[in-house]
Amino acid sequence: MNVAKITSEKALSLQGEIYQGNNVFNPVQDGKGDWIISLVEAQYIPLSDFDVVEYVAPEVEEEVE
Repeated sequence: MNVAKITSEKALSLQGEIYQGNNVFNPVQDGKGDWIISLVEAQYIPLSDFDVVEYVAPEVEEEVE
């Protein structure tokens, strides 16, 4: 799955901002620590503000009982 990689500065400026109606930007970090948004969200920022990359899921540690 492809996502839009943005800078940490861009992620901070977008967090909580509203786009198209009632939708809210919600940048998150992927498994590499890069800030990402969905390609749907990326439609509402300039092309120069993001790169399209393959999503890397974060590693989840399982609890051992």
